[in-house]
Amino acid sequence: MTEKTDRRKARTKQLLHEAFIELLKEKNSDAITVTDVSGRAGVNRGTFYLHYRDMPDMLQQLQDEVFQTIQKQAKQFNHQEAIACMDKNELYPAIVELFEEIARHAEFLRLMFGPQGDISYAGRFRKLMASTIYEKIRYIPPVTSSMPRDYFIAYISYANFGMLLHWIESGLSQTPKQMTRMMMQVMHYGPLVSLGLREAPGEKS
Repeated sequence: MTEKTDRRKARTKQLLHEAFIELLKEKNSDAITVTDVSGRAGVNRGTFYLHYRDMPDMLQQLQDEVFQTIQKQAKQFNHQEAIACMDKNELYPAIVELFEEIARHAEFLRLMFGPQGDISYAGRFRKLMASTIYEKIRYIPPVTSSMPRDYFIAYISYANFGMLLHWIESGLSQTPKQMTRMMMQVMHYGPLVSLGLREAPGEKS
């Protein structure tokens, strides 16, 4: 009985989520009411209140769930494994899986990152990228460089977020594997080589 009840609750929440996302395409989240969501989902208001206190609570919970799911996947990134894959010109599975996870939530993220969305939510993802990169390289012995690490982290995190944002806004015009290859190429060779303006090290003219 409990398993059946849990499945029913999960299905109801999914219906509410889908209804809310559809409504976000039509109007700002501040203008969406409990009646709007429950009516679009085909449930009564009482059912809505079994899951959420109000609309801000629903939005916050949905934002947190999506963020935590992607954050968990992002933490699987290992710089040594990534470099080994780059050296062999192979796709790093953890990045492919990250893009696949993002793709599952692309419509919600597109709405949240858009002009009628939540700018602070986009900021959480930029900070996630920056903190993930920092945690992975903080223990690497420093080498001679004219660029302080905080500037490097800022550059990489904003550049990667820009690619991610464009991918979402383009309607996922590239596959997760294609996105992984492009991101790894930029990280390994830099933007000039990736764009074809310079040859990769070791290549002949």
